[in-house]
Amino acid sequence: MTTFGICVLQLGAESGSNVDSMIAEVDAAAKKFPWLDMFLLGELNAFGGNKQSAAPMPGPVEDTFRELATHHGKWLIPGSFLESAGAEVYNTAPVIAPDGEVIARYRKQFPWLPYERDITPGDEYCVFDIPDIGRFGVSNCYDMWFPETVRTLAWMGAEVVLHPSLTSTIDRDVEKAMIRAHAAQNQVYFVDCNLAGPLGMGQSCIAGPGGEVIYEAGKDREIIPLKLDMDYLRETRANGWQNLGQPLKSFRDSTLAFPPYRDGRASEPLKALGELDMPAGGQSK
Repeated sequence: MTTFGICVLQLGAESGSNVDSMIAEVDAAAKKFPWLDMFLLGELNAFGGNKQSAAPMPGPVEDTFRELATHHGKWLIPGSFLESAGAEVYNTAPVIAPDGEVIARYRKQFPWLPYERDITPGDEYCVFDIPDIGRFGVSNCYDMWFPETVRTLAWMGAEVVLHPSLTSTIDRDVEKAMIRAHAAQNQVYFVDCNLAGPLGMGQSCIAGPGGEVIYEAGKDREIIPLKLDMDYLRETRANGWQNLGQPLKSFRDSTLAFPPYRDGRASEPLKALGELDMPAGGQSK
């Protein structure tokens, strides 16, 4: 049996540095659950979304998390933090191997517009291999509102999608539906880690390759250790969940050329929606 232990740390976070509390929580979880292989934390857990906290990568902040991964000999995705790169600021999640090497940095592709106008979108996907386990992909919060992003990770071979998130708004319920849909449509483990208060509203959700909910957290701090069964995932991909649909094979074998990608995304109906601006106040007329 091929299994992988992952700990989702749904932590409370405030604007300002939360790095010390993150380290303490990882230390405690590693001591309590020594069978774990990876720790995943929420989007912007380290400092919140204040651009004044933006730091270079590589740099001292990332080095702190590298030391943490090395200390425990575990994989670590410490959520994301704002990355300063010249005049640009990205929302970036580093992927840190058990020996402390940063093997990837994923820059969020879809900042939450119109609210995150000051964040530069990334343009590269992130997948990485864990020897003898499988291929993992990284997504970040609002990225999952665009199904092409998760489909691309699956197309690149991802079997597990790691998804740090920071959601505090009333659309969290529909995001949980998306998590299940992405998992089922792409036959992946979708591992979502949202922040708890005061910045987030919790309700992290982990779904399996049939879209089944493995665990859904409450709204407060939770430490969620899970064992992912990679053999089960591969059997689901081979034969369908409960021997039902095999969507990845159907997608692979289809000859359809989808119009939005063949003819361009800016169709006349979409152009008619107007500019992507902050909603105006006052009553609608």
